[in-house]
Amino acid sequence: MSALEQELEQLIKHLNDKNKLVAKSFLSWLLENQLDEEDDLLTPEDIRAIEQGRQELMKREAVPLEDLKRDLGL
Repeated sequence: MSALEQELEQLIKHLNDKNKLVAKSFLSWLLENQLDEEDDLLTPEDIRAIEQGRQELMKREAVPLEDLKRDLGL
């Protein structure tokens, strides 16, 4: 087993049952949408946008999608 696989195993062991379910769902999605070697990876701009989103979530500045849809009448 590689060091990365061992690290992933340890991370999963420390999750509570609810978060294990979330991790399983995400990993299943990731497996279905796995990138091939030739696929484009995230650009620096993509990474900045993700980080900005994380920061907004932590500061509670993000607007939930359902609220946005309601405000836009969708």
